[in-house]
Amino acid sequence: MGQNGKFLENSDRLRYMQPMTYIPRYIPNASKALEVILWIVHRKPGFDIYRIVKTAFFADKMHVASFGRPICGDTYAAAPWGPLPQVIYNLLRHDPIEMIALQSNGELPFRVDERHRVFGEREPNLRRLSESDVEALEFGVRHVEKMSFEEIYQETHADPAYINAGGSQMDYRDFIPDDDQAKAEKVEAIEETAPYAVF
Repeated sequence: MGQNGKFLENSDRLRYMQPMTYIPRYIPNASKALEVILWIVHRKPGFDIYRIVKTAFFADKMHVASFGRPICGDTYAAAPWGPLPQVIYNLLRHDPIEMIALQSNGELPFRVDERHRVFGEREPNLRRLSESDVEALEFGVRHVEKMSFEEIYQETHADPAYINAGGSQMDYRDFIPDDDQAKAEKVEAIEETAPYAVF
């Protein structure tokens, strides 16, 4: 094998040694995720599960773009029906792992009816939600409440963060618009703080 062959061999080896694409991950706060659910259904009793998870997405998108952090550190999957916050969705489904994270005995302070509508059985604990959290959640509710299922579906599936995820985990850095002049600083802050953030 000549020098060119060695060069190609080494180039291939270097290419395969490149690290996988890094996506910053937060440690989600299940207790705060519960308060997010309760805030949404206190504001809009009877919102169904689909609208709740999409409200959470639009709220997080606004909060990350404005303040550089998500509300409760949830992990979003680019699911077939759009962005899906894993902890919030699992709480709505009474998933055993999330119940353990909450140290819950199986009773959650909301109920889901046969039409998948959710009703709170207590008010949200506003000490767990900051002013900016509430501002973002209000934005999310107002955005979703006026839209049809199809409109929500189309908008979320056209979102750059959803498209870039390719059916996998969504990247909070993609929640920040490209025309945000402070995007580089916000991206850097997310990368530096995500593993250590406390919600």
